[in-house]
Amino acid sequence: MNTLIAQRWPQISFVAIAIISVLSVLMAFATERYYLSLLPVAILLVAATLYNIRFTYFLLLFTIPLSVEYSFSASLGTDLPDEPLMICLMFATLFYLLHKPHELPKGFVLHPIFLLLVIYLFWILVTAFTSVSHIVSFKYFLAKLWYVVTFTVLSAIILKEPKAIRYIFWSVFIPLTLLIIQVIIRHAMIGFSFDEINKPMAPFFRNHVAYAAIVTIMIPFIWLARNWYSARWVRILLMLSVLLYVVAVYFSYTRTCYLALFFIPVFVWIMKKKLMKQALLAATLLIIAVLAYLMYDSRYMQYAPEYEQTVIHDDFGEHITSTFEGKDVSSMERVYRWIAILHMWKDRPFFGFGPGNFYPHYKGYTVLSFETYVSENEERSTAHNYFLLLLAEQGVPGVIIFTVFTLVIFVWCERIYHRARLAEDKNLVMAVSLVLMISYVNLMLSDMLESDKVGPFYFLSLAVLIVTDLRTRATTNGSSTDVTRVSTVAPSI
Repeated sequence: MNTLIAQRWPQISFVAIAIISVLSVLMAFATERYYLSLLPVAILLVAATLYNIRFTYFLLLFTIPLSVEYSFSASLGTDLPDEPLMICLMFATLFYLLHKPHELPKGFVLHPIFLLLVIYLFWILVTAFTSVSHIVSFKYFLAKLWYVVTFTVLSAIILKEPKAIRYIFWSVFIPLTLLIIQVIIRHAMIGFSFDEINKPMAPFFRNHVAYAAIVTIMIPFIWLARNWYSARWVRILLMLSVLLYVVAVYFSYTRTCYLALFFIPVFVWIMKKKLMKQALLAATLLIIAVLAYLMYDSRYMQYAPEYEQTVIHDDFGEHITSTFEGKDVSSMERVYRWIAILHMWKDRPFFGFGPGNFYPHYKGYTVLSFETYVSENEERSTAHNYFLLLLAEQGVPGVIIFTVFTLVIFVWCERIYHRARLAEDKNLVMAVSLVLMISYVNLMLSDMLESDKVGPFYFLSLAVLIVTDLRTRATTNGSSTDVTRVSTVAPSI
């Protein structure tokens, strides 16, 4: 009997999929929930993942630039198709590691960066239990979990294959480049208008900030990729791509990404001169000094804007000028929310309001003197500063944990870079360090770590750092076994 089933398994599978397909389409039209028609695709995807997890992993990377936001209801939304793929891969990874835990690089779990990442996740879970809205916070925790498992844990397994980083690059570069070209063309058709900047990005990007962030993040990877190939035409193609991406950032009119590009040569110089600790200390002291100055005797009230003069500008030049004058609506709206966060923190200083709970509660803590024309916040956006968002949602311990995590990441970036003996390892570490720097510049004026256009590259960069550190340490210690284990053995997945 078992032999007969095995012989006819292809026919049985085909009939089962056909029946499920017909039923799912009928249910979709009967209930007007048309996403049910995708059930056969989901089943095939799960089967493909169980057969070869690498296929789904690279498919996920390919879909990141192409994914769009979709709302099932007023309270339930997702990014399609990349978020369902992340969830699928999270469960597949956990299932895979239960059977083959040795496939993780030796020393990965006990690496300081990964341990701090686990502590960061643990505190999110703790504050989900103390949250003012448990359902929202546990949704947030689960979303964070599938980012970490998929892009840090699974990436560490995938990266054991020597050429995996190249496959990762091309999986994202090809669709993103095609999107950039069509965005520039559509933007040119409306005269590179500043006031209509978000239209050419739709539907693949929520706004110009999300678009500019992923474009900027990819620039260090393109710089890295040009060193992989000796063929002249490939190197020329990649160098022209750098120019295309810089042009795309320029016409995105996103000040944060301009700032990130400006910091690239500065950051490279700091890394090469071993000045990372001094730079981090200086940045931390500067932030503390500015906050202390503004908070002392409520001095921040002196900078309240004139409501009538704080407007949205149609011209980018006026937009930049008004930023320095404190009359730009987007900048002052950030201040409006940051002040609300400080009042929220006073109410719940230790545990905060819970992950994901800034938006429903911040308006009760705002100061009307800083109100702007866009304070209704129809986009339901949050704090526009990730550290302050953590203060409101996860309290002081949340900020401290993430700050320590951040400092450790960049200290290890410098340490791994200077330990590496091979130029290819140095280039790789520098590239992912720049990706992390760009991510943090964006986090200072936005909160996109949970965005599918930024978060994957942040957590992927952590995996690259850890795996490269393990490899360079093994090389330094002269342990050929560990080097082979981390860098040359590709798991059968």
